[in-house]
Amino acid sequence: MALLDPKVLQKIGRLDLRAKLVVEGFISGMHKSPFKGFSVEFAQHRGYVPGDDLKHLDWKVWGKNERYYIKQYEAETNLVTTVLLDGSESMKYGGAKASGRMSKLEWGKLAAAALSYLVLNQSDAVGLGVFQEELNQWVERSTRKVHINRICQTLEEIQPEGATGVGHALHTVADRIKRRGVFFLISDLFEDVESILDGVQHLRHGGHELVVVHVLDDDEMEFPFEGMVQFKGLELEVRVKCHPRSIREEYLHELTTHLNKVKGVCQKNGIDYLLANTSHPVDVVLSAYLQKRERMSGAGNHGAIRS
Repeated sequence: MALLDPKVLQKIGRLDLRAKLVVEGFISGMHKSPFKGFSVEFAQHRGYVPGDDLKHLDWKVWGKNERYYIKQYEAETNLVTTVLLDGSESMKYGGAKASGRMSKLEWGKLAAAALSYLVLNQSDAVGLGVFQEELNQWVERSTRKVHINRICQTLEEIQPEGATGVGHALHTVADRIKRRGVFFLISDLFEDVESILDGVQHLRHGGHELVVVHVLDDDEMEFPFEGMVQFKGLELEVRVKCHPRSIREEYLHELTTHLNKVKGVCQKNGIDYLLANTSHPVDVVLSAYLQKRERMSGAGNHGAIRS
């Protein structure tokens, strides 16, 4: 497995090429479909969605009740994946420039592009949603290989702004997408856990599977600051000047409490949870998760995976 240095990836201009490198870095070591084991069920018929191939319309059903339904067969096992990326202002944090780390948003963009490339590469459908306080950008699902260009263009154009609205975004996509599928949520999850829980339960009620990729910077996880430091809020207009040592213990306690609450929500709702430190390369994080998923599936274990 190739371990791609974030500094090297940042020097490659095009996001689609970076995504391809990430995927090729670990896919060669996997002998089966990397998404094997996702518990997606398909009904015999489902409602027509704009963009569906008209040749699959069931005209007999239309003749009876004048409603459009798509025929699905037992042999149809295509995976429908949607990647949801947090584009809020807090995602732009990336530590000191000298650290060489990607910002959370840069890391998330690359992870979203890599997952999209991977899904399309196995001839399955993928769509993309970008949210801040609400879902602001939407790329409809497609199975066409060139679809990666549209996804990457949308990702490249994201400008981090506004507050985090995970719960609202999950409600929106749960109402929008009726065909059961897999959702990857990539976010720093800086939001009230109750709001996240409401959105999660709405999505799971629709039969969808959710994988949460919780992205945090190394500074946020370790709080390594020294000396007198002024902290500036990214989603709140607040500035606080203090000695980090005096608040480090309390900060880490609050962070641990929040992480445990998020993990608890995922565990209770059968959701895979990955805690991703942006100092770790995207290919390492994704390949470790997918390989663990494959092993658990092979062993007949379909429970949620937690990092």
